[in-house]
Amino acid sequence: MLQDDINWIASMGEASQSNPQWKGIIGLVLTPHMARIVHEGMVLLWRRRPTQVQAVALKFAPQIEAARHTVKLLDDTKKLYEGVIQDFERIDGEHSNAWSPGRNFGMGIRDGRVFSTSRSSEFQQSGRLAERRIVPHDYSKRFGYDIGRAAALILRQFGHAPQFTPLPVKQWGEAPSEITLDRAGYYETRFEPEFPTALKDVLCVIEGSVNSCLHAFKPVEGPFTNPVFRVQFVTVSHALNALDEVRNRYPQLAETPGMVRISSVIDSSEAVNLRSLRKLRNRCMHYLIPPTLSGLGEHLPLYGLVESTCPGQSFEIVDAEVQLVLAALSDALRSWKQK
Repeated sequence: MLQDDINWIASMGEASQSNPQWKGIIGLVLTPHMARIVHEGMVLLWRRRPTQVQAVALKFAPQIEAARHTVKLLDDTKKLYEGVIQDFERIDGEHSNAWSPGRNFGMGIRDGRVFSTSRSSEFQQSGRLAERRIVPHDYSKRFGYDIGRAAALILRQFGHAPQFTPLPVKQWGEAPSEITLDRAGYYETRFEPEFPTALKDVLCVIEGSVNSCLHAFKPVEGPFTNPVFRVQFVTVSHALNALDEVRNRYPQLAETPGMVRISSVIDSSEAVNLRSLRKLRNRCMHYLIPPTLSGLGEHLPLYGLVESTCPGQSFEIVDAEVQLVLAALSDALRSWKQK
């Protein structure tokens, strides 16, 4: 799995170089997943070849650790809801001090679908406020280089080198537009008026994570069905949990159009099933495989992990449910506007 993941991110990075319009966005949305791959790869290296860990020196170790945790959204046990909200309150203060009034919110957006914001990129460690826009510059390049270098070094400790596979970049279509605008003005019409702005920032992170899976990763997965499935499954699992927590914190808003649409997705049979597959989520997140699992095979879909961890399920059915729920979430989030 580690080799598959590193070959996937290497190929994604290479593909983005040939499409300048997508290059910045791909770097931003891929960063948390690269951080997870490097972090979990280091854990695997510690367990399997501890004497070789020193060969992988991480210049941005704290940022990689922080970025990896953002994949969990509100399920990060070190922060949970309140901690994540505090992160965005801090980021808001930093942005307010550094940006010019009225142009303090960078966005990557296409057809009304959010891919990234300046606040989400800072939260996920892929961008820095000093850049004043969401196009990667000095920090992002240095961080991206270090995390990519670390991934390659980890793989080499296991006797392999990253392999680059051409990906069908035309499948990306039109790139998201990169714009700056007034955050207060943008949020006047988005989500619920009772939500604090920090929560609206969190919802944009969820929206960007969902749309990245659907419109940046899935269309060009090529031979990387397994890595893309795992990224999508982790994303949809945490997105559903996060949105359910938001719903539970605001029961008085249950009948608003936006909350009704979100609830219809959370309560769908497909979403309920996906959230029940906790063991599969763990195997999609981590590389160490319990020795008790049986029926695995290198050439099986997702190596046989769906059937092994969740008896009665199949890769094909779970994958179809993932695509359906991600698409439904994308639509519900896009249309979540104040009435």
